[in-house]
Amino acid sequence: MSFRVCINCYGIRVYPYMGFMVGQRYQCQDCQEQMVIPLEFDTQEDYEAFAKQMGVAVNDQEE
Repeated sequence: MSFRVCINCYGIRVYPYMGFMVGQRYQCQDCQEQMVIPLEFDTQEDYEAFAKQMGVAVNDQEE
């Protein structure tokens, strides 16, 4: 399962925000950051390893 991660707060609640003529954009539901290219991980383990390196706790952010 692939999922997107916010580039600002590293939260996993990132959803499509708009598309069409302006190109695809995403918005984080945690910090409201709007982005064109979010971080993307193929597995939960990859995300947890990244978050650990960045010093981010992931236990509160799991789906």
